[in-house]
Amino acid sequence: MNWIIGFLKKLFPNFFKGLTKWVVGFITPLIAPFFLMVSNFFRKVGLFFLIVAALFLAIKVFAEAIDATVGRLVEETLPEWVLIGRMLLPSNLSMCISLLIFARLKSLIFMWVHRLTEKFIHT
Repeated sequence: MNWIIGFLKKLFPNFFKGLTKWVVGFITPLIAPFFLMVSNFFRKVGLFFLIVAALFLAIKVFAEAIDATVGRLVEETLPEWVLIGRMLLPSNLSMCISLLIFARLKSLIFMWVHRLTEKFIHT
């Protein structure tokens, strides 16, 4: 019985010491390329989201500037002119213009996102 216990006391430490060397030798060359792949992926995804956020911010600032300018012009015109002009326009004109502007801005956003992501992905 003592020889079995002695055999197992020597077998398991020697086995796991050899297994540890083998696992470390096998995994170590794979770690650097894996982390390089993950970091490149997240760099490209981060650049993509930064570009999209910058474009949306630019459009938001542009829309606010136009809104402030048009609001100022409407405030300074005579109210009668605004009323007469509104009589000549259809009731859903603002919705139509908003949809057209939104569609155009959306296509511009996707065009610039596509161009910029192609540029940054290939860097």
